[in-house]
Amino acid sequence: MLNQIQKKIYRLATHIETFFAVVIDIVIAILAIKLIMTVAAPGYFNQPEALNEFLQNALSLVVGVEFVKMLVKHTPDNVVEVLIFAISRHLIVYHLTMWEMLIGIVCIAVLFAIRRFLFIPFHHEGDDGAVVEEELSE
Repeated sequence: MLNQIQKKIYRLATHIETFFAVVIDIVIAILAIKLIMTVAAPGYFNQPEALNEFLQNALSLVVGVEFVKMLVKHTPDNVVEVLIFAISRHLIVYHLTMWEMLIGIVCIAVLFAIRRFLFIPFHHEGDDGAVVEEELSE
């Protein structure tokens, strides 16, 4: 009885998570269209901070897409990718001190090392119900 309730709660949580992933995708699509329209506006590139503003908005959308991938497919690889993109965005967009930049680069290096050396193959059920072994690191 308790096992059935746990399964139903888990299924409900999965559906809610999928719903939010769809909502986030819709928001990302709307913001991407808005970004394109903003860049296409006359005189946009005459602004001194045009490139910085564009990178900030575009990389935020990329982090959002990676976050949706993480919500849809729960793998350690997706979590590490989101963190790599988020830290990279922060390093590129903001004007950091030398030490802050160094810490960010070390964080990315550690995430790549984790991805390369600590990930092990994991098992999941394929579409046909068979157990599939998937290698997370490429």
